[in-house]
Parts: sequence; C-alpha cells; structure tokens
Amino acid sequence: ALLGTAFSAEIDPSLTEWRLLKTDLEKVKFPLRDYILEVKAFRPDYYNTNPSYTERFAVWKITTMMMLLHAGNWKKQVGRVTWNTIKYDEGRDIAIEECDARYEAYYSWPANGEKEQIWAWNFFEDHVELTCNGDMQYQQRWDEGEDHRDKPGLPEKCAALGAVDVDRITFRHMAGEYIRARPKEVKEPEPTTPPKATTQPEPTTSPKATTQPEPTTPPKATTQPEPTTPPKATTQPEATTPGALIEERRTCDCWTKECNYCSNLECTVQYDLINGYEGIAVQSKLGWRILNSIVLYDEGGNTLGLFQWNLQSIHLTGCISCQSPPAIRSIKPGNSEFWYFNMDRIDGVLTLTLGIGGHTLYSNTLKGECADIYSKIDRFAFSDMTCENTFSYSRADMVAGTRITPDCSGACPLM
Repeated sequence: ALLGTAFSAEIDPSLTEWRLLKTDLEKVKFPLRDYILEVKAFRPDYYNTNPSYTERFAVWKITTMMMLLHAGNWKKQVGRVTWNTIKYDEGRDIAIEECDARYEAYYSWPANGEKEQIWAWNFFEDHVELTCNGDMQYQQRWDEGEDHRDKPGLPEKCAALGAVDVDRITFRHMAGEYIRARPKEVKEPEPTTPPKATTQPEPTTSPKATTQPEPTTPPKATTQPEPTTPPKATTQPEATTPGALIEERRTCDCWTKECNYCSNLECTVQYDLINGYEGIAVQSKLGWRILNSIVLYDEGGNTLGLFQWNLQSIHLTGCISCQSPPAIRSIKPGNSEFWYFNMDRIDGVLTLTLGIGGHTLYSNTLKGECADIYSKIDRFAFSDMTCENTFSYSRADMVAGTRITPDCSGACPLM
C-alpha cells in the first residue's frame, strides 16, 4: 500500500489518480489526516444564486456536495461537511455541521466562475482548510466551534471532530465528480497553480447573479523561501486629521453591489506599490478564521489577484499558499494590530513582505510569471473588511476613487 511520508495510514494506491464517483452514494476508505483530499467538481450551467427559502437549505441541489466522515467503522459517523460549486448571494456556501451554526460564505467565487474546479480539503491537527484552484475559501480551527444558542454544544463537537482520526468517507450527491489523494510531504499546505481564470458566466435562472471581476492569467506557484531583509521600515503614522499628509481612512469593502463586486475602479485606490515608500498599512483585528484581503489591480483595472492573510495562513493568488510563520501564529486572536503589506525590488528580485508593528515577520520572493504579473500593480482595494478597520492614506502617493470616502459612501459610520 502507498504510505504517507509522515504517517503510516494505508490507502488504495489507485486513489492517487482521479477516481470517478459513479453514484450519489459512494463509500471510500480515506485517512484525511494523512492525505489531502482533492475533488474535481463541475459548476452547473444553470443555477440560481438566490434560491427560495425551502431550496436554500436543501442538500440535493445540483450545486451541492456532501461528505459524511467516519472513524474506525462505517457506523461511526463523526462529521458532516456540505459545500457548493457556486457562491450564493446570502453567503450560504459551506458548513461543517459540528463547527458551524449556520452556513458560511466563501471568500470569493470558486475558480473565478470557471466550470471545472479543483477543491482541496486539508485537515491539520489544529484546523482544516478548503481551497478551490489554489484560492482559500474556508478555514476552521477545531478549538473555535461556534457558540450559538440554536445549536448548543458546537465548541465541544468541533473539538471532538478535530481530535478523531477520520479514515473513511461517504460521498453524497456527487455523482459525476472525481476524487483523488495527494500525499502530505510536509505539514504545511502546498501551493497550487489555478487554471486560467475566465469571466463568471451569467446564470440563466437568477436575475441577481453578479459577475466576478476578470483576473489575468494566474502565474505559477512558487515555494516559500527563507525570509529576507525587509526593504522598507514602516512605522505607524501619527497624523490622522483630515488634510494631513497621512490620514486614517476606513477599509471600504469593494465586494458590494455598488462596487460591482470589486470591478468598479471608483472603489479602488491608485498607488504605485512597487516604488512607493510605505506600502499598504492597515489597522485591523487579527484572528484565525477571517482573512484580511487586499485586491490588486493593474493600470487598466484588471484584477491581478488577492493578497490574503490571517494568523493561520498567507496567500497570494497563484503564487503563495502557506501557513503563517510562528511569529504571526503566536499573536493573540482578537488583538487590533498595525500591519503592512509591501512589494519591493531587492537586488532586482520582486519581494513580498508582511510586517506588524514595524517589524517584518514574513517575506517571500516572486520569480518568473509571478514577478511578471505582480510587478504590474497599480491600484488596490479591500474586500470583506469591516468598518472597524482603517488604512493609512497618503495624499502624496495615493489617489482614492470617488467611493473611498470617510463613510465609504454611506456603508460605514463617520469616524
């Protein structure tokens, strides 16, 4: 039998190649702690992003996939996972029944709207991650089950699911999809290269469906190198009054109808990040689940990708997907911190840095197609960031769109 590098669980060697699920009920022995589960799914051509109340919670929808998790034998079900091939208007996209009181929203449209999707479930000792074509869509820590009056006991159930060794899975409502096992050679999730993104097709059954901004061709994934010397020291600005050279402004969310879901350039800030001095400096609360997300654009307003991070992981679309370093993971969740994201050329090599409180805690070099794509950054916007967060707006270097106002065009209270 094929053995995982760091484990001893056995698995059918044929599962390292794509296996078709022929029916809506398939049982497969699969040690989730030892292997990454990849699912090749297909978005339906016709779908509704705003279904009726009855259909909203149905698990038999053509967009829905489900896994029943077992430990030791088929009669011992320890978990149920439900997720979808599309992003719903109300965010009812994914749920782990033992951890979530309600369905959670994806971070973005799966696979940028492409029909073929590669999902990857990666189970760790302290958390689980789900990516689609390399982009993070969901994260859950086992010690952070939702505490909700309508579903009591979730924190304990979530912790119990994280502690058990799932070794077999019942796949439901997934006929026509494919699965395969990817060995874990390291404990960190490996970066993956998304396929070429295309514009999300217009659904024929939903008048409310939106169009995800069209990104450029994603670059190839790179591996995480040793941290390099930070190119720019960033300190928290003192000036916060209107009219000052540096102002604190709210991180207006571009993922709204008014901003055409991050494709309206009036919801962005023009800024030469590569040659700028301060980078993008933000004050926000840090946690394990919610990602800080910055959308990056080229001069023509085309989406290059997203930089996303939290205490658990760091992602740059198509190039980086890794666990956060210990210095970041050790930060207490819920703390409001001043952090900065930057890209600069060091000895001719494009280098990404992430710092907190003026100290660089993560650094990675971009080469090849990654460097070619992200060297074109000309503007940015914030996605899924709350009104509580702020960023440092430099009047000398930045030009804000008309919707980047002190109250985010009415979406947030005045500071």
